[in-house]
Amino acid sequence: MNDLLRPIFLFLLLIQNLSVLICQDSNLFESATKVVLLEEGKEEFFYWELKNESHLWNEEIGNLSALNHYRDSLKLELGSKTYLSAIAKEARQNLEVSLIEKAENGDRINALLVHTGSIGSLRQINNLEAHILNYQINRFPMLSHPTEFHGFILKNDVEGLIRIYFGSSDKGWPPQPTIIIKELEKLVLHDWKLIGHLHNHYCEKNENYIGILAPSLADAQYYKMLKERFNIEKALITNGFHSVEIENKDFEKFESH
Repeated sequence: MNDLLRPIFLFLLLIQNLSVLICQDSNLFESATKVVLLEEGKEEFFYWELKNESHLWNEEIGNLSALNHYRDSLKLELGSKTYLSAIAKEARQNLEVSLIEKAENGDRINALLVHTGSIGSLRQINNLEAHILNYQINRFPMLSHPTEFHGFILKNDVEGLIRIYFGSSDKGWPPQPTIIIKELEKLVLHDWKLIGHLHNHYCEKNENYIGILAPSLADAQYYKMLKERFNIEKALITNGFHSVEIENKDFEKFESH
């Protein structure tokens, strides 16, 4: 696309998506209880509590304006061919296992462990994950101001409830969730089970923006801590299109700090 025309198309796309945001946005958390734990500057820590219903876990995500705007803007920025190729690259698990032995650093090894199909399963982003990501993109647009968040997902089978403890800021990495960890220490003694930790990945422009669906060295170290302290079931990473699920039995196989 002509560089002179690109800003005009981006502006028109923004107006179109803002109108959808105002009129038609779905909101999984509209009926949820929201309890704020701490707000400090751009950092916020809170939890949503809602009924554990089957639609939370399926791939019908509804109309999520912030997420849709990110996807549409990304397609316009990259062009259709590169856009689809970048998404597909992170969604595959068919690389040769022999590549792992040739990898030169831990982050590359971790990525190959996922994309050779050795560890984890890749799937479409689900309803709950998409709504959590959509919330953060509403705060800070992913393309122009990328951030990462913490999403601790707990389940209470006795009461049929789930809680999502959420922590984020305006930085490119999630804030230290000390206040959430203290909450978890109490909850796991009272019928609550930590079933997953969700966070998002993104990449810079020269890597076509689409986040890597594999844990970094720091991520892997954090997962090992969550398993040791809370026996977490799964780690979840999403890039807004697909997510990877990693069982706790596989955490030790990843390279970490």
